[in-house]
Amino acid sequence: MENTKKDILWRLYLILAGMVIVGILIVVQIGNVQFVHGDEYRAMADSMRTKQQEIKPTRGSIYSEHHDVLATSFPYFNIYMDAVAPNDVDFKKNIDSLSISLSRLFKDKTAAQYKQKITQARKQKKRYVEIHKKVTLPQKQQMENFPLYRLGQNKGGMIAEPIETREYPYGSLAVRTIGYVRENNRVGLEGTYDTLLRGKSGYAVVRKVAGGSWVRVGEKNELDPVDGVDVVTTLDINIQDITETALRKALVTHNAKWGTAIVMEVKTGKIKAIANLSKTEDGRYLENYNHAISTKVEPGSTWKLFSLMCLFEDGIELDDHVDLNYGKFPFSDRIMYDSEEHNRTNVTVKTAFALSSNVGISRLANQMYQKDPSKYTQHLIESGITKETGIELAGERKPVFKLDPKNKNEWYGTTVPWMSVGYELELTPLQLLTYYNGIANDGKMMKPYLVQETQQYGVTLQETEPVVLNEKLASESTIKKLQECLFAVVDSGTAKHLKNDYYQFAGKTGTAKVVENKVYSDKYLASFAGYFPYDVPKYSIVVMVHSPSNHVYYGGAVAAPVFREIADKVYSHFINIREPINNTNTQYVGVDAKARGYAYDFRQILSWLHVSEGFDDNEEWVAINAHGKSASHKNIKTYQYTMPDVRGMGLRDALYLLESNGLKVGVNGAGKVVAQSITPGQAVNKGTYVSIQLN
Repeated sequence: MENTKKDILWRLYLILAGMVIVGILIVVQIGNVQFVHGDEYRAMADSMRTKQQEIKPTRGSIYSEHHDVLATSFPYFNIYMDAVAPNDVDFKKNIDSLSISLSRLFKDKTAAQYKQKITQARKQKKRYVEIHKKVTLPQKQQMENFPLYRLGQNKGGMIAEPIETREYPYGSLAVRTIGYVRENNRVGLEGTYDTLLRGKSGYAVVRKVAGGSWVRVGEKNELDPVDGVDVVTTLDINIQDITETALRKALVTHNAKWGTAIVMEVKTGKIKAIANLSKTEDGRYLENYNHAISTKVEPGSTWKLFSLMCLFEDGIELDDHVDLNYGKFPFSDRIMYDSEEHNRTNVTVKTAFALSSNVGISRLANQMYQKDPSKYTQHLIESGITKETGIELAGERKPVFKLDPKNKNEWYGTTVPWMSVGYELELTPLQLLTYYNGIANDGKMMKPYLVQETQQYGVTLQETEPVVLNEKLASESTIKKLQECLFAVVDSGTAKHLKNDYYQFAGKTGTAKVVENKVYSDKYLASFAGYFPYDVPKYSIVVMVHSPSNHVYYGGAVAAPVFREIADKVYSHFINIREPINNTNTQYVGVDAKARGYAYDFRQILSWLHVSEGFDDNEEWVAINAHGKSASHKNIKTYQYTMPDVRGMGLRDALYLLESNGLKVGVNGAGKVVAQSITPGQAVNKGTYVSIQLN
């Protein structure tokens, strides 16, 4: 018995000792956690409850030349509420008026529904309850002045989370040029200038609250974001709209595959408009590919201008003759044809170009360069046209030229004649326009560009200056001859049906067969490149229409009318397209006129025309006889209840004079009064009807 008791006690002591040891270990561990690793564990716990949250900057905007907004980031806010943040006194005092304000602003719930939602969230101790999504900036600013919310986030509980959407106010206008950024796909100006446009992110500290939501700790950011840089382009919204509309109309009319049109400012190289439209499977035309800079084409007859430049530089003259051989001529094992059959033989170089004769230009080139093709290729290299233009947009394709006549794998007996008329070479529409613009600019070839400056907060950061790619494409005499030939195309050649009496333009039509599956198909590329006004070039334009399919495919019938429509509308819309007359050099030659009317108006007009007059300040109505630099007049007296003489007056003066006498007036015609139904000087009563005839 005694042994059993001792055994039990020993076990109890052992258990007690174990418990004491465990207790000591727990105390030691608590001390270790509290004092030795306390800071480390507290930081770890804190990191699980708080974190740094990125604050994205506002993306920079893209503007037209005249600061029309082409692309901008519009700020919205998702509004939440920390229903526990307000104290009881503030909450009870303001909840009713807050609910009424929210209901009036958003009109989606009644005041009672808002009150119930917020009160219920407060009872459930919710610190992140949704109030409204996609709130505009003006609405957010209103909410910040609402009862309770005006106390700030910590005391009022309003939480505003910014969100941003990219808006394009002009819809699809120049959409491919403006571009977009989607994941790893960067297109257009948005893609090229993405780094500058996006700015630099900031951050704020947020804390995790019940329900797993994250709420900002304070109202101020730990690091404020730096908004993106704004990009100001060279595009003109009006010219862009004119260009797209004209191009779309032509594509629809001719059921074409795609088309592009570019407008460039001659003196600077600024791109004023760039339109690219492709036919989709459902028959619509959309900007889904930038053909202007990324599609290489064999230009056909528009390239003849370059070949003519080479020929003029190497001794050919405008009035030299070439035999068109009825529009058909053999080179090696191939035959060169003109686009249409004709009976012409011996014509001048200028005429051959104006008529776009393949035979004429190719025979001249073959005679000049067949024995030494390097003379032609040297002109190519020296012009700079064998390189990309360097425009800001990504995706510009490098032109393709045969520059080594010794390479027998690509140089044949037919290469010179075929290259001279725009085959066996490829370049983009923009590269072709850059060359034409150089001819319009008296031989100075400018680099095309789309961005004129970058700005931040309204301050210019960097401004783009025009860049010269080639100071002198050719001699002055050659450039003048080329300009004369381009004018001849419109005056008497393949585009003569488009000339007009209001302004002159110059250019070249082009019709090239399209290669499909490495062979020339029965499809065509219709093009026109030129500039206007001819005497003082302001803008150059290239138009290309691929695969017109309604039985019309010539450049003069498909692309040239697009050029003409763009030029017409730009010319009529922009009064400053020509330099204004200097007033100091203007000679006033006076005026010849006879008229009757209000003396003050005549005094103003004659003064502006520098015509002397001797009106008395008391004279109200006069008949004038102006001749040259002086005018005589006669005072017209009027009497109450007496019919005045309004013959010779304009409608405004006649109506005023008659109605001021109480007469009712009927009007027929337009112009000046030539007859009145009541004889002048006859007595009339108030309300009498009188009819006047204008002509």
